[in-house]
Amino acid sequence: MGTSLRRAALSAAIGVAAATLVSPSVALAAADVTVNPSAVAPGGRFTLAAYCGAGATSASVSGTTIGGPSEITLNPYTDGGPGAFNAELTVPSTTLPGTYQLNVTCSDGETGAGTLVVSPTGAPAGGGGSTSDGPSRALLGAGSGLLAVSGLGALVMLRRRYRGHHCA
Repeated sequence: MGTSLRRAALSAAIGVAAATLVSPSVALAAADVTVNPSAVAPGGRFTLAAYCGAGATSASVSGTTIGGPSEITLNPYTDGGPGAFNAELTVPSTTLPGTYQLNVTCSDGETGAGTLVVSPTGAPAGGGGSTSDGPSRALLGAGSGLLAVSGLGALVMLRRRYRGHHCA
């Protein structure tokens, strides 16, 4: 009797776990929130974009973490498709350097968060790719040669391995 009771309890637990993983209420996606640029100096501007479900008609962000208003309404972003919203925001000049979470709430109930880094100098200078000379032919040639040699080595090892070891 004790063993069958344990089996029944284990089966019920597995069933509940499977139902929880498959049920639609658990499968609700969170809003996708992006911050661009992700690092800004105090007083600098950034764009916050939120991609809610297609049924969302509005979205807002709480700016209290960076010293801004408690609720900032985001504008519909038609190029982003249904449920897309964005706003260009300014970091208050009194905001201290650090990493801040910007929490977005969508009208369809979805929520999401974006990360903003406030640094004394803003984003590091990356060059935007304009300082790159492009791919180096010497490095491409060396890499291709190493790849070819390793392929030949693997082929030789496989042929040598199968040549002398036949099962009877």
